[in-house]
Amino acid sequence: DVITERLAPHMRRYARLLGKKLGLEKPTFADLKVSLDPDYDPKVTIAESRNYVRDAVAVLGPDYVDMVDRAYRERWIDFARNIGKSTGGFCAGVYRQRSYILLNWNDRMADVFTVAHELGHAGQGLLSDEAQSIFQNNPSLYLVEAPSTMNELLLANHLLERAGDDKRFRRWVLSALVSNTYYHNFVTHLREAWYQREVYRIIDEGGSVNAEVLSDIFRRNLELFWGDDMEIPAGAELTWMRQPHYYMGLYSYTYSASLVVSTQAMLRIRKEGAPAVEDWKAFLAAGGTLDPAEHAALAGVDVTTDAALCATIDYIGGLVDEICRLTEELDGITVE
Repeated sequence: DVITERLAPHMRRYARLLGKKLGLEKPTFADLKVSLDPDYDPKVTIAESRNYVRDAVAVLGPDYVDMVDRAYRERWIDFARNIGKSTGGFCAGVYRQRSYILLNWNDRMADVFTVAHELGHAGQGLLSDEAQSIFQNNPSLYLVEAPSTMNELLLANHLLERAGDDKRFRRWVLSALVSNTYYHNFVTHLREAWYQREVYRIIDEGGSVNAEVLSDIFRRNLELFWGDDMEIPAGAELTWMRQPHYYMGLYSYTYSASLVVSTQAMLRIRKEGAPAVEDWKAFLAAGGTLDPAEHAALAGVDVTTDAALCATIDYIGGLVDEICRLTEELDGITVE
């Protein structure tokens, strides 16, 4: 409900900007997957990605950087695009051994974010395995995506520092954060959570659902968030059919919950430095020894109220504001 009320205005503004930039009368639901600057797509080699990730996570200390080096040196990561290979990125750890990471490398800077994300899981596994028994090394699902999204944020910070006066590259990094990290994890996954809640309300009241009902719920879900700023074409409501997270224990919300924690912890690291870094490493090492609220508190984040969520939404709004300002300077395009 907070996302619907407070984040929707920022994302609708981004959608309007995207529509103007792409020359569309009104953007559609599918257009949200298009880059704000389609002709600008930084190319990166696998070897170069290692340096980007190393430099981005250097703030977490030499041991963490050593883990990144091991991942590349010992070939933890399956980069190749092969027929029949799954899309997306995955990381599976073996207790006190190593991690196995699957992704599809396309020579794009966006792929570096995927590598950083999956190595976030590997880093959490390494630290929690060292500190905890095999029975307590896995954190609650509520927080399992915090280490991975933290690395995405650290990579974005590093790229912004490198951007200097390059406004186009700076806008690309900021829009990658909004259209990938935050859109996927905040908008997509919490809209899914809203949809799941409505489905279970029907079931809890003794009702039943079929495909038509589920599609109607999902369309209402999209229309509620995007309002008149987005055209929801026929077929968009069928998204509920393809998302595997719906069938994984109501897992969708955990991306959003984790991203709140990682965003606030990242802002602490940026402001306070070493003390916040040590808190974050304690967070990574805690495994499953604490409940989610106690665990998040290790990183200095209070998840017992909506304050951290609201602060994260304000941060996203600031990103959208800067993207709009840079687009006005670069292209002369403005949005209200």
